[in-house]
Amino acid sequence: MNDIEIIVNKNQQEWENNVQSGDQYTIPWLNIDNERLEKYVNCELSGFHKPFGKINNAILKNIRKLLYTNLTGKRVLCLASGGGQQSVIFSLLGADVTVADISQGQLNGDIQASNHYGYKIKTVICNMLDLSIFSNDYFDIVFQPVSICFVPDVFPVYKEVFRILKKGGLYEVGHINPSTYPVDFENDIDGWDGIGYRISSPYIGGALRIDDKGNENMNKGEMTGEFRHLFIDIFCKLTESGFQIKYVWEDERNLITDTIKQEEIVPKKISERNVYSVMQRYINILSSK
Repeated sequence: MNDIEIIVNKNQQEWENNVQSGDQYTIPWLNIDNERLEKYVNCELSGFHKPFGKINNAILKNIRKLLYTNLTGKRVLCLASGGGQQSVIFSLLGADVTVADISQGQLNGDIQASNHYGYKIKTVICNMLDLSIFSNDYFDIVFQPVSICFVPDVFPVYKEVFRILKKGGLYEVGHINPSTYPVDFENDIDGWDGIGYRISSPYIGGALRIDDKGNENMNKGEMTGEFRHLFIDIFCKLTESGFQIKYVWEDERNLITDTIKQEEIVPKKISERNVYSVMQRYINILSSK
């Protein structure tokens, strides 16, 4: 078994475990009605995970309209996006949706959501590095949330997505801002120090690791299955694959007008929201073929 196969198996098992433990990204969205959906498309609702609120940003409104209007009959691939969440939005808006994921447990969430709402959906177990099951020039949109962090090199994924997209097709991919990883590390030099978040680890790309003390870092120990991609890879390999970048924006939870005061920032274990207040944790890229 080569290194890639080891990582794939590790991540597959991890997501099956996440389904069993009820991780927030594995729970289907079964409470979306037409009113909530319309508010989301119009940026009156930032998302379906807290914190959420209204976003007064004209550019993001343009992005939402580009992705979520006139979808009837459009072929959409939710890539490495199982769990019964993003597929719900596209399906309720009339798209012909396929979900590809490494975890059957995650795909079961999409099946559950389709049964709940009464639409049809296709689900496929596959590794995002190999999309050979799909034909060339087939999809109108490929939507990939923050999941590309689980492959060592983004280029093979980008190339496969470019191949299966129609001319003029759209590809949205979410990335973890590489600067934010040390905010989550729990070791002697990074993370919460009682006052704020220290970032002391060197800025390098590569595999996240767990050392023999259980500390997450970039230097030594067993690979976790997640990888830090630098901006030169995130952006340049996208254009080298043939894509034209149309928009880049921060995680939409960072675009809500409500902000958190410095004195309210607390350690990550207590509150997830502080991470988004301290630093732009996620970025999104919309490209076209």
